[in-house]
Amino acid sequence: MIQGFLDKLLGSDDKPKAGAPKNIKHGRDQISELLTRYQQQDHLLTAVIMDNERRRLTKYHTGVVMVDGERQRFTTDEFQPEVSAETLQPGIIVQFSLTHNGVRHQFQSHYQMQDTSGDHPGHQFEFPKGIEQVQLRDAFRVKLSQAHPIKVTLSHPENPPLTGTLADLSATGLRLRINGMPKLRPVRGEIYSSCHLVLSDGQPVVCGARLMHWEHDPQLRVSFLGLQFEELDGNTQRALNRYLTTLQRKQRSLT
Repeated sequence: MIQGFLDKLLGSDDKPKAGAPKNIKHGRDQISELLTRYQQQDHLLTAVIMDNERRRLTKYHTGVVMVDGERQRFTTDEFQPEVSAETLQPGIIVQFSLTHNGVRHQFQSHYQMQDTSGDHPGHQFEFPKGIEQVQLRDAFRVKLSQAHPIKVTLSHPENPPLTGTLADLSATGLRLRINGMPKLRPVRGEIYSSCHLVLSDGQPVVCGARLMHWEHDPQLRVSFLGLQFEELDGNTQRALNRYLTTLQRKQRSLT
């Protein structure tokens, strides 16, 4: 019961169920490749400081800004909320996690020191011994055909709205395809006050959304934004689950 409470408090109540497929990457090149991917796709990382193998209650957010494969270390930008030097000391273990395409990536790294070599201060960590990837329950993604695109509109409390088409969809979020590069560079972790789309069966989906990662593909001249639904009401969630189940069945019947 206590662990369940802590998981909800720390935002990890999307834990994979027992027996869920998992994969652990141990190779240095594999770890470097994954960390570089987090950097290139501007992933929002959740960081939890460990204290004698127990997670502290405060949850931080950050992102990878530099990967040094030769020295086997990586650098994140400042934690949000700000963490004190007394809390983040050399040798302490930090647990990182993120979700991408319905798969949870998680790893632990030893903190080395504050990095002030770049334009903005950050934190330097040793490479983890391994990065675990676990398929999350209810987070399987379904790709959507661009032949009959579904329009998605994002509203921001300060910036102009963004409009694109649905690239793929899950019960917890979506990936948005936008032509070109957004006029204002997206910021990982920012909240959009409204995410609006109408599914092909006529079901409207209206909720908030948090930007979890994004990338620009210069060859395709498109940008992709990975968004997590926020404050999705129960009726819409059930309708979304039914819609996804129907799509999965149709796609399986065609293979």
